Amino acid sequence: MHMTYQILGITSAVLLFFQISLFVFRRIYKYLPKKPTWFPLILKFLRRAHVYTGIALLIVGFIHGYLALGTIKLHTGLILWLGILLAFVGFLFKNKVGKKWIFYHRIMGFVLIALFFVHYFFPWLLK
Repeated sequence: MHMTYQILGITSAVLLFFQISLFVFRRIYKYLPKKPTWFPLILKFLRRAHVYTGIALLIVGFIHGYLALGTIKLHTGLILWLGILLAFVGFLFKNKVGKKWIFYHRIMGFVLIALFFVHYFFPWLLK
């Protein structure tokens, strides 16, 4: 059990940074003076995978937290997971909100990175 939650934690971290990479790679591509022909293929792959890896992140993150703690309780990991859930719910309501949702979705990405580092370095901050 000990090893399983660690593997799921690493998987969650990889998925989170994969999620953020879509924004990062789009920005890199936007400001490249000479745009490589293969770069749009990477963006297309990241864009298509984004929703599915987001769902996987929610599931894997939840299982990781439950196995690590044996229950659901207030913890830096729960706050991080709720932030991920909030970003996903924002995506679900994008048609009702309009184009404003993407601004908040991207801001939430930066918040999630900060929450990840808090969770990684200070997991028992709320103890």
